[in-house]
Amino acid sequence: MSTFKRYDEEFKQSLVNLYQTGKTQSELCKDYGVSASALAKWIKQYTRR
Repeated sequence: MSTFKRYDEEFKQSLVNLYQTGKTQSELCKDYGVSASALAKWIKQYTRR
């Protein structure tokens, strides 16, 4: 049984924006309930654009 969640593009981009304004990855993961690996992937993905 899989327990992964799907997040929309807007949510992902907003977390990346918060990260870029100074929030730490651990703060964002704790506050929004996302995994560290997912957030790291989004940061890499959205900062390349």
